[in-house]
Amino acid sequence: MIQRDFYEDKNTSYWKEEEEDILFFKYAPQIEIDINIAKDLVRSRLEYSKGKSMYALIDFTNVKSCSKEAREYMNSPEGGLKGILGGAFLSNGVVTNVFINLFLRVNKPVVPAKFFTKKQDAINWLKELKKGQ
Repeated sequence: MIQRDFYEDKNTSYWKEEEEDILFFKYAPQIEIDINIAKDLVRSRLEYSKGKSMYALIDFTNVKSCSKEAREYMNSPEGGLKGILGGAFLSNGVVTNVFINLFLRVNKPVVPAKFFTKKQDAINWLKELKKGQ
């Protein structure tokens, strides 16, 4: 797929592919997300999307750790969920898979969210989610 509107900073990369309202992002290698980085991630995403609400495919493979405070912020409607209509998490790492599944079960995000190991499955789920909303 062709990446369009590519943007990269020290913590993440954002782009769009065929679906205009699905935002793809991938974290920087070995990122350790604390509250300050979490706030910076949300700020840069909102700037990138120009405040438009979008569906998100989040590649979580590179995340080394995420503090409790950062997780709580990322799961709050006034924080990390601001401007997110639904989120598909993508990873193929065992530790990351366990972390994401635990996060989704314990925190129960207020927007639809699901974990995937294959990118196309995540895209298909987001497309179905869009049709239903």
